[in-house]
Amino acid sequence: MTIELTTAGDRCALEARHGSYHWGDSLELMAGVPDGSVGAVVCSPPFEGTELIADADRTGAAFLSWLAPFFEQFRRVLRPEGCVAFELGGLWLSDAPGKAVQHAGAVHALAAAGWRLVQDFYYYNPQLLRPEPGGAARAADSVTPIWVMARTHDVYYDVRALEQPARQPFVRGNLLEFDTSGPYDQAYERALVEAGLRPYADRWPTVVPELFVELLTRPGDLVLDPFAGSGATCFAAERLGRRWLGCELDRGLEPHVRAMFGALAAGTGPQAD
Repeated sequence: MTIELTTAGDRCALEARHGSYHWGDSLELMAGVPDGSVGAVVCSPPFEGTELIADADRTGAAFLSWLAPFFEQFRRVLRPEGCVAFELGGLWLSDAPGKAVQHAGAVHALAAAGWRLVQDFYYYNPQLLRPEPGGAARAADSVTPIWVMARTHDVYYDVRALEQPARQPFVRGNLLEFDTSGPYDQAYERALVEAGLRPYADRWPTVVPELFVELLTRPGDLVLDPFAGSGATCFAAERLGRRWLGCELDRGLEPHVRAMFGALAAGTGPQAD
């Protein structure tokens, strides 16, 4: 059974059993999500928010102001034992060969607002070892933190998701090693190439949100992604039998979402095999 938003927005017509993908401002869309209805928020927000971070504001104060209203909505819609798992790292400054530390600022600000840090994960993608073209002469960013935060430390957390035999070669404690070579990501990329489009550069491999959906929710729980992008989190929730809601501002990503859900025919079972 899917959940209907009070503020429905413009839906992406997908043949999905467990959820729905909506176009529009996610803060407005989340206002239609009932209180205490979400098992977990799993998302990858844009690291810079709505504007680039310059050296004059390397702590990302403007970013934190942008992020805070989303966490107020998360506080309202989450069940008491629910978690937010969000990918957020440092960001190269727009005007200097160094990095902003808005990720550290965000964790400290959220802790001051009453959120608890359940655990930090570090996602290593060996495909990102090549430095960014035209960037500063620095080591490539190949590791991204994923923060799991909640209103209490007494959360639902199924450690068996980390211990599945198919995942063991890629999970070393809280260090995760995944890339986009799995069958679902490859099917997504092939569909885009056939349509004359390039894969969405800012997506994470579907196996990453899949792990956190399984770690933090039970079958039938509701998963929310307010920065749904190409739909990787929604796709993972659909495959795992969780109800889900995805919200995305950029309507231009619709071909990517369709390609992602078209990958359902690529195979079955956990992707990390």
